[in-house]
Amino acid sequence: MTSLRIILLALMASLLGVGVLAFVFQDEVTLAVINPDRSYEAYTPPPAPDPSDDLAWFARRAGEGQAAIFIIHSNVYRGDGNWNAPFDRVTQSDFLAHVQIPAEAWPFLGRGAIWVPRYRQPTLFARFTQKQPGEGARETAYGDIAAAFRQFVAEAGPEKPLVVAGYGDGALFAGRLWLEAIEPNALLRDRTAAVYAMGMPLPARPFEDAVCGRRDEPRCVVSFAPVDTRFESYQERLRTRTLTLDGRGGLQSAQGVGKLCAPPPMAPTVTAFDGNTGKTVDFTHGASCADGLFVHQTPEDELIRQKRHFGQKWYPNGVNLFAGPLQKDVDQRIIGLLRARAKVTNTVPPLPDAEEIIESEINTIPR
Repeated sequence: MTSLRIILLALMASLLGVGVLAFVFQDEVTLAVINPDRSYEAYTPPPAPDPSDDLAWFARRAGEGQAAIFIIHSNVYRGDGNWNAPFDRVTQSDFLAHVQIPAEAWPFLGRGAIWVPRYRQPTLFARFTQKQPGEGARETAYGDIAAAFRQFVAEAGPEKPLVVAGYGDGALFAGRLWLEAIEPNALLRDRTAAVYAMGMPLPARPFEDAVCGRRDEPRCVVSFAPVDTRFESYQERLRTRTLTLDGRGGLQSAQGVGKLCAPPPMAPTVTAFDGNTGKTVDFTHGASCADGLFVHQTPEDELIRQKRHFGQKWYPNGVNLFAGPLQKDVDQRIIGLLRARAKVTNTVPPLPDAEEIIESEINTIPR
């Protein structure tokens, strides 16, 4: 009996030790679990969505308002041995449709019709590798986003102001749309109220002339990557161990690259929106830009506080912490664009072509 007890105690101690080690090295354990562990060359991505098909959209012309709004939702794919998720993957669609996307769309409700495309999301692991598979997974996803954006522009019509918003890895895709599709196209740029890139830091240099200045300035970029002050290791990963845009249509290591932190104007206390409950919550953020990231205090309200263990701090939780400032900001950008376009429309018209003057008899007034 004594020997059996010793064996059981030793086994319990071993299991406890393994548990403690797993907890201490939880980030590494999580990344090892979600790592597809195969090259992208040996991988065949799932079929691409057809943007002309309703099945390729979570929302298509949903709602009304002055603008047309294109939202790139956060990637929520943890991975199951693949680099990209099928665009119609059932196990993530419910959470996206009923929790995450409502939270991300909340600031834009009533501002215009909303389009939210489905795309082949890169696995979360792609965010933390600078090797070719991480780039390949994001290239596949961006191809879907670019095709959906072209469809969106065609369906939005030629006149409505355009708004683009990207969350999570979607921030990189939104930034790339600005660089490749919007900024070089005078007609698209002229009607773009703003591009919002939230969740991943963009490189500062390619956007140095595009950052929004005045509160009502249109045709510009708002970009910030909110991170809880508790998550120091995640901050370091975002600064040095991920990929960001290179400004030339590709990706580069984030290490040593100056990062853009250009959040919208906001008061010390803001309104957050929780997609899990549909409630708004006041949040005193204490946030500031720190080496390219928008580092904020931990929310006191547990309802909107990000969990931290075993990768939960990386994973979208259905909360939009800065929903209120975004809502106010997009209102100002749309108004600013409409004013700017009205000024052009109301400029003095050109003089008419000169008419031929025909001499006529002048009747003088008799004295």
